[in-house]
Amino acid sequence: MKEKISIPHRGQFKEFVRGKVPEKIKVFAFVHAMIEYLFPVLSEEINRQSDEYKYSSIEKLLKEILSSYDTGLNDIQSVIHDFFITVPELYNRLVSDARAIYEGDPAAGSVEEVMISYPGFYAILIYRIAHALSAVSVPVMPRMLTEYAHGKTGIDIHPKARIGRSFCIDHGTGIVIGETTEIGDHVKIYQGVTLGAISVSKEKASMKRHPTIEDYVTIYSGATILGGKTIIGNHSVIGGNVWLTHSIAPWSMVLNKNEVILKKNGNEDFESIDYII
Repeated sequence: MKEKISIPHRGQFKEFVRGKVPEKIKVFAFVHAMIEYLFPVLSEEINRQSDEYKYSSIEKLLKEILSSYDTGLNDIQSVIHDFFITVPELYNRLVSDARAIYEGDPAAGSVEEVMISYPGFYAILIYRIAHALSAVSVPVMPRMLTEYAHGKTGIDIHPKARIGRSFCIDHGTGIVIGETTEIGDHVKIYQGVTLGAISVSKEKASMKRHPTIEDYVTIYSGATILGGKTIIGNHSVIGGNVWLTHSIAPWSMVLNKNEVILKKNGNEDFESIDYII
């Protein structure tokens, strides 16, 4: 007979987290219900229930979730009311996002195709739901939602980041958008872009640590833009693999210039390059 394995302090940790976080299964059920309510085409199964019934079910589930853990909220019903007031605008923004992705990608056949199959739109969809919850001071749950999308798409958007209209993510894998990032309208971002902080010390957690991206900016793959004081001016283009920790004036183009050196007769030795990544 095998001996029972004992994990020290496991019981203490279980008691510590109880009541401090919501159940994952209910949180994910909520976001799936919200997605289906906003865009029935994204439903994983045929649901013939009325919009009124769906709305009522979502409201009931959200109340159940927020009542299940220590949110610090004084009036849960008012918070739920304030969240649902934002839903029409949330929907309008998501439609503008889908259109921006469609218009920015020649390979996209329709807006509906973008909605149903593009990971960039899926990540933005869950981010906007999470951001709306965060805006009414719901704790923990918004981060659970964006990390769920992160796991599904490889796109990491903090729920407190502020993102304007017609946001386009093309491809998307590896994108990181930090907590205090501000993004304007009609911004397009490619895969591997990081909008991050220079410093990650806890003492600076309440400060603006991430960059501001103004309207009509395009950021190509692999670019890294860091710092709370860094502002990328409107209508600028940031080339692939660029590293930026300072502000750029509007209508700028920033490129990572590559130099090509040709050998003569294939005999010359190049200086050794040894990058540690």
